Amino acid sequence: MSLHISPPSPPDLVDTLAVWRARFPHFAAMIDAGESPVKALRYLGLGLWQEGDVTGAVAALTTAASLTPEDAALLADLGSVLWLDDRKADALACFIASIERDPSRVQAWLTVAGLCNEIGEIATAEHAYRAALDLDPASAEAATGLGLICLESRRYDEAVALLRAALERGVATPGIYACYGQTLYLIGEFAAARAAFERAAEALPEEAPIIRKYALALFVETAIEASPDEAFAAYRRAAGPHAESDDRVGRSVFQALCGFGRREAAIRFGEALLHAEPDDQILPFHLDALRGRPHERASRAFIAAYFDKYAPDFDRHLVETLGYRLPETLQPLLAETGRAFPRILDLGCGTGLAAAMLASFGAEIVGVDLSPRMLDKARERQIYARLIEQDAEEFLAESGERFDLVVALDMLIYLGDLSALFTGAASRLAPGGVFAFSFETGAGADYALAPAGRFAHDPAYVEKLWEKDFVPLASQSTSIRIEANQPVDGRLVLLRRRETL
Repeated sequence: MSLHISPPSPPDLVDTLAVWRARFPHFAAMIDAGESPVKALRYLGLGLWQEGDVTGAVAALTTAASLTPEDAALLADLGSVLWLDDRKADALACFIASIERDPSRVQAWLTVAGLCNEIGEIATAEHAYRAALDLDPASAEAATGLGLICLESRRYDEAVALLRAALERGVATPGIYACYGQTLYLIGEFAAARAAFERAAEALPEEAPIIRKYALALFVETAIEASPDEAFAAYRRAAGPHAESDDRVGRSVFQALCGFGRREAAIRFGEALLHAEPDDQILPFHLDALRGRPHERASRAFIAAYFDKYAPDFDRHLVETLGYRLPETLQPLLAETGRAFPRILDLGCGTGLAAAMLASFGAEIVGVDLSPRMLDKARERQIYARLIEQDAEEFLAESGERFDLVVALDMLIYLGDLSALFTGAASRLAPGGVFAFSFETGAGADYALAPAGRFAHDPAYVEKLWEKDFVPLASQSTSIRIEANQPVDGRLVLLRRRETL
């Protein structure tokens, strides 16, 4: 981007200088003493800025810049007063023009980064912070700003290194310690996260969110090394009046232990949770997964109980925290078929995250799910023609309906043996109908139950299942979600049902 400043015509400049000479004696004295108009105008503009006359400062500096449009420092000064005057687009143009004329000034890059952060131009802000670091690898401000951008964009390993560098260079504010602690927690460095949160909590003892994060990190750290009772006790001492319920925080810790591969601690902790709630329908399946016990599928009771508990926070957590984007990834693949699908079956529909996308391809959508609370959320969208509380395999086997499109996104992860699902999908599809599904990829066995409680499937096994009744249309590698802040590899597949079975 270039900034083009048109100098005022000579009569206008003469008139302007005359007005300012009359208003500002020191400016007049500089001119009379032989100072260049540019230097005098810059002095005047900066003085007016300090006095709070932003409008006058903009006018003086704009006039000066019109006389010497290649002066990088003067353009930066003008950008600063324009920013103060809330003319952010003009300010950014000035800063960029200043950098184009002299890209060697670290502060200019930092100023651009700060303004771009403020107006939401994050990619440009990141570029500017990186340029500042290239010029001055010891820049604490650049490390801090870039570290926070990496944290927001889930590049946690890079964020940890940058925020650690910022702290080492003296940016030891409670907020930076808290961000550093959160980043460490998100990569499973629980002891280091606890230490960082502790520093933030010591400085901000009344900030409940920071106290809770400190206590949670301490909870996980203690659960790895000690008994569940000791871990709960450490959490309660640290959280004090800000402690959450044992069930809520205990489940969070169990998920963290599972997700980051702390298998022995997870088993120990899960057994303690189950002892406290022996009728729980969720924990036994997770414990079996951790112990490596084989299953052909997750039980219907587990799925219903798990997603009933998950339903209130499902959409936010799946999309914002786990980076779920399968409906958006499927949409162009369906569009490439060039078809409409009048009747659509959404298996494992959940809260209906795919419903709006599917509605662009067909007039009637039927959703099937085992969780009544998830179906309540789907009903609120007012998109589905019908919502059915039933196991997907059972519905496929028992229903006499035909559909033009059957969709199963993020559902096969709860099934090991997929033969009944593929047979049922073929029976429910009209000839030439499309079956679209996703699965997590694994190798070796046909399928395996991972410690996180989900099934991964060998692509060769899945391909063998579809050979009899389907013709492949599309198959693409994709990220299913984020697990322990790492992408989970999977595939998204479109099949066309053969005309005759």
